[in-house]
Amino acid sequence: MIFVYQFKEELEDFEKLDIEENVPLFELLDSHKILLFVDKNNSKVWIWGGTNTSPRMKFISAQAAPHIRDTHDTTFILTSVDEGEETAAFKILVGLI
Repeated sequence: MIFVYQFKEELEDFEKLDIEENVPLFELLDSHKILLFVDKNNSKVWIWGGTNTSPRMKFISAQAAPHIRDTHDTTFILTSVDEGEETAAFKILVGLI
């Protein structure tokens, strides 16, 4: 099961997205957004940052991410990826591979 959150700069926090079941996760990726993916099946949390997000947004989202992770499971591994530098594991998660 995968949960997706979007960072809201005005709130300085993440907001959970309601995603339709058949929507591929890669369609959520947007260069102006920071998204957080909680992958309960693999005990991982991914912070994905688009190329058009500010360093301030990335900094604040990195501080807020552990709180979201901890609401799911404190043992989950938190990993950051930037647009254009996604790992194979992240690409598999969102359906790019």
